[in-house]
Amino acid sequence: MDKTLKILVVDDEPDLVLILTKRISEAGYEVVCAENGIQALSAIKNSPPDLIVLDIMMPGMGGLELKRILNEDPTTADIPVIFLSAKAQVENKVEGLRLKADDYMTKPFEAPELLVRIESILARRDHYEKIATTDGLTGLANAAYCRKQMKLFFDIAKRYRRGFALAVLDIDNLKFFNDQYGHKAGDRVISIVAGVIREKLRKSDFTARYGGDEFVILFPESTEMSARKALALLRAGIDAAPLLWEDQSLAISVSAGVAAYQEQFRDESELFEAADRDMYREKKSRKK
Repeated sequence: MDKTLKILVVDDEPDLVLILTKRISEAGYEVVCAENGIQALSAIKNSPPDLIVLDIMMPGMGGLELKRILNEDPTTADIPVIFLSAKAQVENKVEGLRLKADDYMTKPFEAPELLVRIESILARRDHYEKIATTDGLTGLANAAYCRKQMKLFFDIAKRYRRGFALAVLDIDNLKFFNDQYGHKAGDRVISIVAGVIREKLRKSDFTARYGGDEFVILFPESTEMSARKALALLRAGIDAAPLLWEDQSLAISVSAGVAAYQEQFRDESELFEAADRDMYREKKSRKK
């Protein structure tokens, strides 16, 4: 995995927290601890974890109440949760599962079993996330996931004044490749462009295949000018990567439009439309 996954342990028993922190850390995870639901909620808002090990019975705010609050926020509702409880009562398990918890363990339990359950939940989540968010042809994010990221970037920019830029790329004359050489050639063109996008852009830049011949790039902490500079490097890479097909070298080109976040935009769709219009202006100018 590219990053160390973060586990939030929420429990008011210091000895248990100490043991869990040691064992989970030894398994290669980053561990953050909280004594109750209120502390946990603050930690989650500051830096969302990849999974929460959550005690049900705690002073102040218990685990069930915290999970209800997390479920109300789309940004935290899908964080996996393993409930812990000293009580083996059926109603606790039922309520936990009704709140969409991923697992439930009754105290006392063995740490190795908890680690296996953590590993299984995270692996399953990673597997289904990749299926749900990845474009099969290019390996980039798909349109559905892109729309979620555009909203997330926009909301962060609006709340914290952290600017970003959005670019829309459209492959020129993809229909020609499909009609002249077949859809396999067209798919190869799409794959070549996606490969250059992965190679030339920063790891922090979000990239997606948005439609048949269209791509979207989100440049965090970027201005329109810096985004256009990045696109210039990207174009140079695409120009240097022609399609080799049936002993021919066929040039590939893209049209691109850029728009940077501005406070007057009401939502992410307006920002996208501004970049899209900019892209079509360029495409029309190329045809003259």
